[in-house]
Amino acid sequence: MIKGIKIILLFFLFTTVSYSQTDETVIADSMSAHSSNIKPANEFVFKPAIGLGTGMFSFYGDLYTKHFQAPMVSRIGYDLNVSQRFTDYLQFNFYALFGKLGANERLTSDNRNLNFESQIRLGGLNLLYNFNNFLPAKRDASPYISLGFESFEFLSKTDILDKNGNKYYYWSDGSTRNIDENASNANMAVEIQRDYTYESDIRTMNLDGLGKYPERSWAIPVGVGAIFNMNDFWSLKIGTTMHFTFTDNIDGVSNKSVGNRVGKKSNDNFMMTSVSLHYNFGMKDKETEEIEEDNFKDVDFFALDLSDIDKDGVPDAKDSCQGTPEGVPVDAKGCPLDDDRDNVPNFKDDELDSPKDAFVDVKGVKLNDSIIDYQYRFYMDSTGAFATVVKHDHNGKELYNNLFQKEYSVEIGKFSKGLPPELMTKYLSIGDISSTNIDDSTTVYTAGKFNSLLDAEIRKKQLISDGLTDAKVVYKQNGKLYDAPAYTATNTTATNNNTNNNNTANNTNNSKATNNNNNNNNANNTNNNNTANNTNNSNAANNNTANNTNTTNSAVNSKGIILRVQLGAYKNRLSKTVFKDINDLIEIKTDDGLYKYMTGSFTTFDAAAKHKVEMLLKGYQGAFITAYKDGKRVTLKEAGATPQKKDDITESSSDNAEVNGVNKKLVTFKVQIGVFKSEPPADKQTKFEKVKGITKEVTATGLNRYTVGPYTDYTSAQNAKNDLVKNIGIEDAFILAFFNGEYITIQEALELLKN
Repeated sequence: MIKGIKIILLFFLFTTVSYSQTDETVIADSMSAHSSNIKPANEFVFKPAIGLGTGMFSFYGDLYTKHFQAPMVSRIGYDLNVSQRFTDYLQFNFYALFGKLGANERLTSDNRNLNFESQIRLGGLNLLYNFNNFLPAKRDASPYISLGFESFEFLSKTDILDKNGNKYYYWSDGSTRNIDENASNANMAVEIQRDYTYESDIRTMNLDGLGKYPERSWAIPVGVGAIFNMNDFWSLKIGTTMHFTFTDNIDGVSNKSVGNRVGKKSNDNFMMTSVSLHYNFGMKDKETEEIEEDNFKDVDFFALDLSDIDKDGVPDAKDSCQGTPEGVPVDAKGCPLDDDRDNVPNFKDDELDSPKDAFVDVKGVKLNDSIIDYQYRFYMDSTGAFATVVKHDHNGKELYNNLFQKEYSVEIGKFSKGLPPELMTKYLSIGDISSTNIDDSTTVYTAGKFNSLLDAEIRKKQLISDGLTDAKVVYKQNGKLYDAPAYTATNTTATNNNTNNNNTANNTNNSKATNNNNNNNNANNTNNNNTANNTNNSNAANNNTANNTNTTNSAVNSKGIILRVQLGAYKNRLSKTVFKDINDLIEIKTDDGLYKYMTGSFTTFDAAAKHKVEMLLKGYQGAFITAYKDGKRVTLKEAGATPQKKDDITESSSDNAEVNGVNKKLVTFKVQIGVFKSEPPADKQTKFEKVKGITKEVTATGLNRYTVGPYTDYTSAQNAKNDLVKNIGIEDAFILAFFNGEYITIQEALELLKN
């Protein structure tokens, strides 16, 4: 064995030295001819590969006549391997083996019938050579040889007793019995079967007087095999390794044993034949794919360093903003100037002096609170207010009509600034007026809602005759207003001429006679704008007892009288969340900066009073009735109202005064301390346990919101938030505002708490 190991070592030494000498000779010749083209030695890079495999342990020792074990009775083993390549043809392997060795003699010439099984635990390292310095670089398989050094442990036991504690006796006829064949009572022997449970420690039995010898030793592994490359990362290794040990006690038999147990003089050895899969953590070695210097001989690197593709005066190598439009001023880094630092460059900025840290749109214009609030609520949409709703019936007709039906109206004005008093009162004298905000600063005022272009044209002519010469027909589709096409006479089919009655929605309290008068209208009555105003209202009074208004049954019969319910007047615009339950809300911005909010359009004081009571019950305690006649603001007495109680005719003394119409008790504040998809994290939960009065709410999107409150004033909420930040450490706490249970902005809440 020692002679064979010496031959292998000499082969490794010869191969390495001869290859090194060859390299040195080539390098020396190259230096003499091309000293400037010498390639520096590659630095070592740690790129390990890990492998896991399984195979069969075969025993070579003192048992068996020929002293080796047939492969079909070998035992299974496992190996774990970590390798690192040091050169193109050499690599080190660190490995561990686990498995069992065993052998069973039967009917040998000396009739000794020995058996054993050993638990093998082994760790070592070896050097693998793959002939890469001789074979072609591009190949799928690489043969290899390996040599190493290892330490192992063997725990050997033998099977001499069956499961019932009977000793095995092997008879010459091939049977196994419980009594020795030569015993006097051998005729009483019965056959028993081996259970192949190796229960007896060979050292403890001390059959050869060797005592408890160490079950540890050293070995030299010598291996051969092949490595198959599957891709850049995975490879398969198949090989056989003979482990030449320095012990003769693995099988419990040696040349020092006694009797027929005497073994051969050589040590016990074992072989493992295995298949293993390896993963390389580094990319496939590309050292053979060298890039020749000639590939770059025509490249002008100096010109590349000075190139400036966008021609902004900053070389591309130093330009942080490539592609700047030509002629745009830039800073030292090549980025367009941004004087107000709102992240919108000057050449795209419509507002060059935006306040510091202000939120701006894509054009650099500051966003006000209402737009930020809208975008936040649209993004979160915890209420489903922005969800798309599609209506349809079973036959699909309603769906078709909703998709393609246009709603026409008459635009009477579009203003980005407030309305002057005379124009405001004139607009509010129009019974079917409504307002639409098309952006944050522009409001469009329209009159009427029609399904027919002809009806809208008739209404437009009425408004023009009343002095609104800029009136035009528009239609609403998908929430936007568009100019309607010019009307042609081809659409002269029968239409609902009751559109001339601008106050249809106000006739809910009128008598049957009113409806009869409406039914008597025809296409020729287009100029009768106040038919509903001249009807008998006697029955309406009887139907209003539930309102408890205590008003007389006085009808406003004068031509041009319009009664409305004003909900308030504020210096700052309020979002529609505050007036969520008002279907016919009208927003008017005056030229002095006030925002007026009104609802309803009535021709009788009874109907207006009833609507006012409804607003009071909804929380608009400051609601009052206003009257308009022939384009002017008039008092309720001038409009002909004679209520029994003074409170019934409460109204604002000035159109220029701020009026708060809401119940301030409906405005509340809470402090939000966290929103989570599931339960709060452990660190948050620890802090929450220190807070009293936490409320957990589940939003419409399934998030868990944790709040503290409510508080009736902003100061209390502010103090609570500061306490949570300072004393509890909840630094991201912030205040939420609500009106009648609906979320509003802090600015809106403070506006509603004024006066």
